[in-house]
Amino acid sequence: MGSHWRTRSDADVWEPMELGGAVVGEVHWLRAEEGSRGYYAGFWRVTGEPPPAFDYAFEQNETIHVLEGEVTIELDGGPRLELRPGDAASFAPGGRSTWQVVRTPFKELFVLS
Repeated sequence: MGSHWRTRSDADVWEPMELGGAVVGEVHWLRAEEGSRGYYAGFWRVTGEPPPAFDYAFEQNETIHVLEGEVTIELDGGPRLELRPGDAASFAPGGRSTWQVVRTPFKELFVLS
């Protein structure tokens, strides 16, 4: 197990990010530890046309910080969040949402714990 992790937001290595069989952008992993209490951190980006709106369930605590672009997150039974660069949001496990990338290029830093 490592004691530190380092990367850059302009990293060269990205892989497709799939949800429900659909590609919704690309992910660059800073840290990915599976297990009973998995911990994941990295960047998610969309560089071309925004993907269609997609449903997303928060399976862990999740915190995001928008670095560029714009996204709208509609929480089931809750508010509609319109997030732009500099905005951060945090979500508890068990919630459901619908995401729509509004403006690209879009990039966020995420942490799941």
